[in-house]
This record gives sequence, structure tokens and C-alpha cells, in this order.
Amino acid sequence: MATKHKKPESIILPDKFQYTIPLENDDLMLIKEVLYKHHTASNGNQRSLRVTVPAVKYDKGVFILSVEAENDQPHSVFVQIRRHEINVACDCGMPGDILCQHAYGGMFDLMHHRDMELEDYYWPGLEQEHKKDLKYLYVDVQGHHVFIYPKPEYGNIFKVGWGFSLHHYHQFDANMLNEIRIETTNKLVVGYNVIYTELGLRVSHLPMLMPFIGKTGKHSNHIVSCGLYLRKDKAITEDVTLTDNQNALNEICYEMFTLVKSVGKQNREANVIKWLHAVPILIKLWQKAIPMLFYEPYVYSCYTDGYLTWNNKPAKSNMSDWQISRDRFSITFILKDRNDHLILEVLIKSSVKPIAHFRKVPLFLIDADDRTFYLVQSEQDETLLNWLKISGNKLTVLKEHFTDFHERFLNRLSECYDVTYQPYNSTKKVLYSLDEVIKQNSLNDGE
Repeated sequence: MATKHKKPESIILPDKFQYTIPLENDDLMLIKEVLYKHHTASNGNQRSLRVTVPAVKYDKGVFILSVEAENDQPHSVFVQIRRHEINVACDCGMPGDILCQHAYGGMFDLMHHRDMELEDYYWPGLEQEHKKDLKYLYVDVQGHHVFIYPKPEYGNIFKVGWGFSLHHYHQFDANMLNEIRIETTNKLVVGYNVIYTELGLRVSHLPMLMPFIGKTGKHSNHIVSCGLYLRKDKAITEDVTLTDNQNALNEICYEMFTLVKSVGKQNREANVIKWLHAVPILIKLWQKAIPMLFYEPYVYSCYTDGYLTWNNKPAKSNMSDWQISRDRFSITFILKDRNDHLILEVLIKSSVKPIAHFRKVPLFLIDADDRTFYLVQSEQDETLLNWLKISGNKLTVLKEHFTDFHERFLNRLSECYDVTYQPYNSTKKVLYSLDEVIKQNSLNDGE
């Protein structure tokens, strides 16, 4: 039944008892009946606590669950996923060396009372740190959801004892080589279109992701023609098999489609209010979709003039190859002294380079030099960048108006974003402060 280890191979909490739950399968699945079996073995017929997990953290291969229940103090549950088992510890110490109610309830809450696939959370030996971040992996925590995926420079990372993520480990057969070389038939594939518009048009709409069936050329893997957009409320008539990744991605696409269609175009004041309310929801949907798109070979961007018929099929002539970055870009500002006035300019930088030339479209910033898309990370960033776009990303203030400008605008801006100051006739840049600007201008006035 329950297997207990006081000194497992890797310690979660050195001074706490750890309970080990064998997965009882080779598929990296935590089956709800298996977890329930360990609960009943430990607690008999005792009714389980009703708990919630408001937050989850990830630290060096260990998931830390914040578990809350009525009439009980909050607890921290520590979960370590191995190839064939799960190690669990709790700050309650698990009296009696049994699976405690906090650990059982917390794990069951994360499972949503269903079997749970653990592949996305199993990253053996890949927790090395580099400059305070994980070297190989990105970890994105949103409430009690943890998204872990390889950094783009490492592509698809092999997991010892398992293989590659999302079943992208191709089996090879020499007998298939001749078939591959002489294949001259079209094939049906699933593609994805990132549909977006410019800002500020009365017919502008929020960006969304739409799946479609495409047909490749006889002698290439490039899509040469497109079928209708796939929709959850419409049956798929084409003979195509969807992967697990595509099924999950299509669910997100339909949520986007439903939300964007309910908001409508920016042609009425009521729609503008709906737009503002929809932005933070849509950002979260894109954050979930983007890591999954890296596993899809046919992803395109499709600029529209707003007159989109969502029931139609994509126009091949409007489609371009889509490049998306997993990087979060940073927003900073520089205040340049121009003798009788000052100019405040926005600066955009990814983790690897400044983005000198960019376009702002709804929810995305596009590097104009290589057409890479970057998703905004917050509603505030989206609103600020859209507003700055109207003014060419520059703001000007006369020196005699600067104190009022500082109090009404720049002081609050500098609390949220880094602002540097470049004095007149100088290449030096210093951290912005009102005192520094006054000091520099006093020096200039004395010359």
C-alpha cells in the first residue's frame, strides 16, 4: 500500500517526514483513485477537509502549495514529482507518518477531482540556476497555475526517463525513407492565424488566435490553400487528426473567439468599455497559448482592416509567417534636456537587445526590424503604450512648466517605470529625480 521514506534520494524538507505516492503507471499520470486510496489508508473513513489552494510556488524542483481550510491555520505542502512517484511533505509534520489531510486536499484541489497529467511539471535535473534564474527553463506562476517550459534557445529539452515534451520524440524507421522521398501528395494540416488590426480605427478589434485546416503542396510542406476556420461550435468535416496540444490550444482559441466577438469593434462607446474590461482576460489567454504555439509548425499572422468575417476562411494573400518571442520586454523612459524644453521618450528592450523601432497593435508590440511579436504583460502597459503611440512615443514640456508636469504626471510614472535623465549638452544619464533636474538647470542658468 503506502510506501514511506524518511530519507528519499532528494530531500524536500530535511526535518520533516515525507510521504511517497507511487504513480502505479508508466504514463506520468496521477490517477484520482490512486490518491484516494492513500487518503483512505491513512485516514480510514474520516471525511476529508474541504480546502483551497490560492497560490503555488516553484523552487528548485519543488512545488509549494499554500493550503487553506475552514477552522484550521494555513499550511504549506511541498510536492516533488519523480518519474514513477510523488514525494509529499507538509509543515504540519504529518503526525503518525501518514498522508495528512492538508496534502491530500491540496493535491486533489489542483487536480480538479480528475486524473492529472504530470508531464508538464516533470523536469528532472533541469533546475540549475544561472544569474539567479533557471538556466534552461522559464517558470510562469499565475495564482495556483504553474507553467514551465524550455527557454527558446534550448528548443525541446530531453527529459531523462521520459523523452521529449508533447510526444515530439520521433521514431525512426529506415524502411520509411523511400516513401518520404517520393511523396507527391497533398496533405491536410492544422494551422493557426494570429488575427490583429491597427489601433485607433473605428473598426479595430482585439487580437485572437484562430485554427484552420490547410493543404500543403505536393512537393513541399508549405500550406498552399486554406479551409474554413475551425470552431468549437462547428463540426470538423475534413479528415484530420488533432494532437493533444492542438485540442488544448483550440479550446483557448475558442475562448478568445467568444470574448473578442462579444466585445465587437471599436465603433461605439459601449464597445470601448467592453474592450477595456476584456484586455486583462485576453492577456492571460495569450499567455497560456503562446508557449503551446512553439510546438505548431504552421503559425501565421493575418492583418485585417477590421472588416473580418469570423465565419469565413483565412485569405492566403493576407497571411505572413509569425514570429513570437517568449521574452518579456521592459518599458523605461529617458528625459532629455533640450535647453528651453525637455522631451520624455519611451525605450523598449527585450532581454537580449533594445527594440529601437516598433509598432504597437492591440495587446502586442512588434519589432519593426525583424517582425517579432511581443505580448504585453499587463493592462497598465497596454493602456500606456497605446496612449503614447498617439504622440509618436514622445512627450514634451517647457522648462517653466516642469514642476507642474512632475507633480501631475512624471512623479507617478517614475514610481512604476524606470526613468533616467540626460542633462543638456551631456551624454551622461542619471536616475531621474526632481532635485537633479533643478540642480542641473541651476548650473546652466549660472553659466
